[in-house]
Amino acid sequence: MRIATSYHDFDVYIDVRSPSEYTHSHIPNAYNIPVLNDNQFKFIGTLYKKNTMQAQIIGASLACENIAAILKKITQEKTMQDIFQHKNKILIYCARGGKRSQALYEVLNNLNFQVYKLQEGYKGYRNEILKELEASYSFITLCGPTGCGKSELLQNLSPHSIDLENLAHHYGSSFGHLATQKLGDQPTQKMFENTLAKALYNKKNTPLFIEAESKKIGNLIIPAQIFTQYQNTTKILITAPLQQRIERIIKLYHPIQEQDFLQAMQKIKPYISNKIFQSVITSWKQNQLHNVAELLITQYYDKVYKKSTYHHHIYNDNIEKSIQQLQDIAKSTSAFKY
Repeated sequence: MRIATSYHDFDVYIDVRSPSEYTHSHIPNAYNIPVLNDNQFKFIGTLYKKNTMQAQIIGASLACENIAAILKKITQEKTMQDIFQHKNKILIYCARGGKRSQALYEVLNNLNFQVYKLQEGYKGYRNEILKELEASYSFITLCGPTGCGKSELLQNLSPHSIDLENLAHHYGSSFGHLATQKLGDQPTQKMFENTLAKALYNKKNTPLFIEAESKKIGNLIIPAQIFTQYQNTTKILITAPLQQRIERIIKLYHPIQEQDFLQAMQKIKPYISNKIFQSVITSWKQNQLHNVAELLITQYYDKVYKKSTYHHHIYNDNIEKSIQQLQDIAKSTSAFKY
């Protein structure tokens, strides 16, 4: 049997756990091809506590039926045929490297696929992820008030950047939850950590640009070691002309439903005067979006922004010029490579 002690360097990842287990969290880009569906998995788990032998027999019977259906799909569906190619190095895993992954492994191995079984399954994978998130990384941190284009800069600096807001599906502000309309629901904490670890993989020796996010983005918590590292490194203050910030905010949040807007305004109401609050609401009702954005930037975001010390300052009035300045700063670091 081919046992993999690490999840790295495979062409295809097959998660044979039930759909609900997979939905909660999985190896990024893994395909969910369950050996037992949700109802079957729950049933076998309950039965196992009462009659272990019977649970094993029925579980094996159900697994055989499901694997037969999987094999049939491989012969009929192009998507499955693209996954199951003999040239692909395939990693199979279940919850703990047990019977579910073993069952599919045996069949695929007998069909001469390059298949490997992940030692300790998803549990082993998570242990590896947690270790990777404790590793040392070199960061260059972008700070600055809302709307100055930090996210835009990070996107243009890829792959030498980590976009935490994109990974978290949250814009990191009082209106940040609206990112879910474009990016989808926020992932679970485990799934966030999985995708973050994937983004960091093989980048320990290269300074990575990252934004100075607070410890929490929406419902998600930044891993402690990562947070500490990017908070205690070279920081670059990004500022920008007010009109560009206004346009950027409108572009980011438009269109926005009235219910979502008013709910977000209730969150920030304690931090602004009633006069400013009413002015924002009036401008919103009159569809004066530029005025709404300007009031929120100048009367809320800039006032609550916690200024921090920084080593460099870039006035981001031109994206190409700012990117070049950031790259020049990074190149002054000896380990930086393009």
